[in-house]
Amino acid sequence: MRFLFLPRQVASLLFLFFCFAAHAQTISISGAVLKPGEYQWQAGARLRDAIVAGQVRADAWPQGAALLRRSAVEPQQRLKAGVLFDLRTNLVHARSEADPALEQLLGDMLAFVEPLPVTGRVTAELTPFQLLVKGNNALLEAGDRLLYPQRPDSVRVLGAVDHPCQLLFDAALDIQDYVNQCPTHARADRNHIYLIQPDGAVEQVGMAHWNEQQAYIAVGGILYVPIDPRVLAEQAQALNPELARLLATQYDLGGRFSE
Repeated sequence: MRFLFLPRQVASLLFLFFCFAAHAQTISISGAVLKPGEYQWQAGARLRDAIVAGQVRADAWPQGAALLRRSAVEPQQRLKAGVLFDLRTNLVHARSEADPALEQLLGDMLAFVEPLPVTGRVTAELTPFQLLVKGNNALLEAGDRLLYPQRPDSVRVLGAVDHPCQLLFDAALDIQDYVNQCPTHARADRNHIYLIQPDGAVEQVGMAHWNEQQAYIAVGGILYVPIDPRVLAEQAQALNPELARLLATQYDLGGRFSE
């Protein structure tokens, strides 16, 4: 166990240890860092304090780093429960409509979502240089976990596709180029796609001629092809945006992290 303090506290390390040990709180940092492990810290410690303590390696990929937070777990448990409810509701709807193609797609998606972990991942700026900006340097919370992967080389296409795809990243490609490499399902939405960047940011992007938007995805990102809302049950129309949000909380679909 190491001790993490704000820079001005270093000189009084022993005093703080004896006075506040009973109230110390723990965070951890792992992955592509020189000093992985658990650190104790006092209220007021910030992201940059953890980054400095863990010493992020030069080969780390900060854009895909993850901050996992205990306070985010319960809301994400509710989010996942809602996604599973909507999938099952739509599965019943597909059967009642005698739509075997939709039923198969929903069954595959249900099998994919059920084992997904509830991570507690929250969006945060985790690039060490950017944390020099005061507005980016958020406060830490007890139990926070920071994970730094190494840079991947692919983009994933999930959702209403014939088969999930993991495609080699090419900075010259836009999102339509990636979708063209991964055949979409007959029940896919042809008008929109959800762009999930590696930092967890989610954006709905127009893909049809009438609403087309130019957009690019960063390496390590996810493209979620939604199901056509016209074939979904009326009471479970939230499936697509909620599933995109759930995917944004996943930080290791590609197996990039080594904790």
